[in-house]
Amino acid sequence: MQLVIISGRSGSGKSIALQALEDLGYYAIDNLPAMLLGSLVDELRDQGEQSRLAVSIDARNLPGALEKLPGYSPSCISVISISKLST
Repeated sequence: MQLVIISGRSGSGKSIALQALEDLGYYAIDNLPAMLLGSLVDELRDQGEQSRLAVSIDARNLPGALEKLPGYSPSCISVISISKLST
């Protein structure tokens, strides 16, 4: 399974980035609570579903979330952090 985690503050464009990944064939979940990430990955892996998963998580929830993915290879996880650009 390939996991892409998109993080950023509200209004930073996480949903737009997630929609682009969905267009590329990723199973996408917007605004997933960080505490559910490990359970989601375990469930999908057990069912053999969705080889490519993308989730957006609010940046305030991210610290420690990856620690709840025991046995998951870091090479399979991509974390994209989005900052809102000032105009």
